[in-house]
Amino acid sequence: MKDPYEVLGVRHGATKEEIRDAYRELIKKYHPDKFRDNPDMKNLAEEKVKEINEAYNYLLDHQDDGSSSSVNSGDQQIFDQVRKKIDGGDLYGAEDLLINISDKSNPEWYFLSGLIYFKQGWYDKAESYLRYAHEAKPENKEYDEVYRQFLRSSRHNYNPTMSGNPNQGGGMNDEVGTCLSCCAALACADICCHCI
Repeated sequence: MKDPYEVLGVRHGATKEEIRDAYRELIKKYHPDKFRDNPDMKNLAEEKVKEINEAYNYLLDHQDDGSSSSVNSGDQQIFDQVRKKIDGGDLYGAEDLLINISDKSNPEWYFLSGLIYFKQGWYDKAESYLRYAHEAKPENKEYDEVYRQFLRSSRHNYNPTMSGNPNQGGGMNDEVGTCLSCCAALACADICCHCI
């Protein structure tokens, strides 16, 4: 195995946040779907992504950068597993893992819960949890970026007074529902037809 720090392009002793940021940038850069029209490049990209994933997982499993001093190591391992499940689309698995966290006052717990709620369509809860994490650790670039992105993306389809899951109906006005339906249709068209 190559040096995992070299594969991710980070310095030895990099923080978990730096490693995670580098990993996400590389995955975006080499994602095989970007090369679907060129089978040779797609195969190379798949190999590169495999190498990146191995390096990332190795560093997560074998690194202690001291950044988790306020989080016990068992909770930090669960947080890392939750992130992997969220990235893999297993929201219910991620939610189940968060239940096992002993310190539910930790900003990371709120941040990850907010991500899950957002991806599940519970925008009111997502806003509350992401805001708490952002305010608790304003110096955390990831919390700040995600919270600001949430506010921008939800500006037209989010009503903070809405109760319940917007996907279940009941708290959504017609204009917001129409907007969400339109966005969902466009997203499906893009995924299925690659027309946008």
